[in-house]
Amino acid sequence: MSDVASCQPIPASQPKDRGHARRVDNNERFVAFAFAGADLVIEVDLGGIVTFAAGAFRSRFGRPAETFLGHAVHEIIAPVDHEALNAGLALLTAQGRLQPLMIRLADPARTPLALGGMALPSQGAPHHLCLSLARPPAPLANVRHAANAPRALARATEAHLRAGSPCNVSLLEVSGKEGEAISAGETVSQAIEQAAPDSVVNELSVGRYGLLGSGGTEADLHSIVDLLEHNLRRQGVDVSVIGRQLSLGTEELSPLQSARALRQGLQVFARDGLAGLAKGGFESGLAGYYRRASAQMAGFQQAIRAARFKLDFQPIVPLAGGAPHHFEALIRPLPMPDCRVSGPQEFVMLVEALGLACELDLAVAHLACEHADKAGASVAFNLSGQSVQDAAFRGRLAALLAPNPARKAGLILAEMTETAEIVDIGEARSTADVLRSLDIPFCLDDFGAGAADIRVLRALSPGIVKLDGSYVAGVGSEGRERAFIAGMVEIIRAARAEIVAEHIETEAEAEALRQLGVQYGQGWLFGQPGPLPANVRIGHGPVRRTKTRELWE
Repeated sequence: MSDVASCQPIPASQPKDRGHARRVDNNERFVAFAFAGADLVIEVDLGGIVTFAAGAFRSRFGRPAETFLGHAVHEIIAPVDHEALNAGLALLTAQGRLQPLMIRLADPARTPLALGGMALPSQGAPHHLCLSLARPPAPLANVRHAANAPRALARATEAHLRAGSPCNVSLLEVSGKEGEAISAGETVSQAIEQAAPDSVVNELSVGRYGLLGSGGTEADLHSIVDLLEHNLRRQGVDVSVIGRQLSLGTEELSPLQSARALRQGLQVFARDGLAGLAKGGFESGLAGYYRRASAQMAGFQQAIRAARFKLDFQPIVPLAGGAPHHFEALIRPLPMPDCRVSGPQEFVMLVEALGLACELDLAVAHLACEHADKAGASVAFNLSGQSVQDAAFRGRLAALLAPNPARKAGLILAEMTETAEIVDIGEARSTADVLRSLDIPFCLDDFGAGAADIRVLRALSPGIVKLDGSYVAGVGSEGRERAFIAGMVEIIRAARAEIVAEHIETEAEAEALRQLGVQYGQGWLFGQPGPLPANVRIGHGPVRRTKTRELWE
């Protein structure tokens, strides 16, 4: 028996004009057609709140459809797939239609269904999104879900921190007899979901997992560890599972400080495991790491002032062939006696955690301009999400770039990184306006179709958008990543921007991206980071926004 529920039912005794009657008839007809191939039919507003629900809710959740009205649609989808749901809703909002992608329900069985959708405009009212969840065809029913990108766990935790919601992060390390890390993939994920059904689990690297929950104690973590070992050994896999909670330090740190430290902690754990996490300063959680980093602040300030770093350059090339379009400047820290860093990524993250991003961005911009002017090549330098929201930084940047010969020659571009950190859209838009006034094209980096990404894209109107490289590896197959990239390409086209895909390693990936409409590529296929070639031939001048109709309206 199926349920049908709407936030605005029309009593049978209420008189209806012809227009009103047609809407009711169309609604009933829509439900009938949808049920021909769907288990659940849901309508949500642009905020993701359920306004209509119909289908097998009782059999799946033990609750009638009307109990979901007014609730977030995320309650219907398993937490592990919330990132995919967010991306799907973003694509649907921008495109008007969502091609089916595999997703799991939040029912006890974690039922895999194909999520599809269509945006329905309503005269005089905002758009609503119609979603259908249907059983996939038999050949697709057992397709393994692609692992979320490692940053998904960090993004989900950051959202909780910024909202002030209670949460905790636990880290699990699964190793075999000889101590080597092993991947048990879905087995581990399913076991964790059974023990903590309201949690988000993410495989950060082989044998290393992160778990985000809304509560829980060390005793709960020990129960999860025992259950994992039991389930894996029952399947003939002799393993050892070690777990620990990562204290988020919300009493000592601001949400932004915690978020930055968390990203670094998850990367250290993914690379070096729990042992590396302790060596990296996280033995006392995020607050302990932050205290250790703060002790090195003077050393980092001196390193930035003395330019104790160099720049390597990686080409961005047209996928249709030809000379490089421009080069991205990538920072490489030099040895620093008073600062301990394992590489460029940790250096940048520590600088941002200490609030020194503006100083570093100005130093990098200055050096990038020098290289561009000397080589006569177009160079893009990075601006952090922290810097683009700083009015004082904006003035200093304009003063640096306005008289610069490389800027006057049209050889300078800017990339805005960590756009998920942009909270003050007005300040970021002002920075974008300053760059435009100086005829400096700018790019949004790591675009991933999340709600924050689309919000920033619409507000800043960049000339270039760089797709998140974590999707590129799956672009050659007819899976979720290819569907996401195809949708993101349409979103970016609607914003009248050019598209760069990063992390391209094979000819097949490059060709698949070109067929989807991506204009430029970056990755080891085209060249590893290195010195900027002298007198390099550039295929095109800086990207300019095209004179096409704005499609966001």
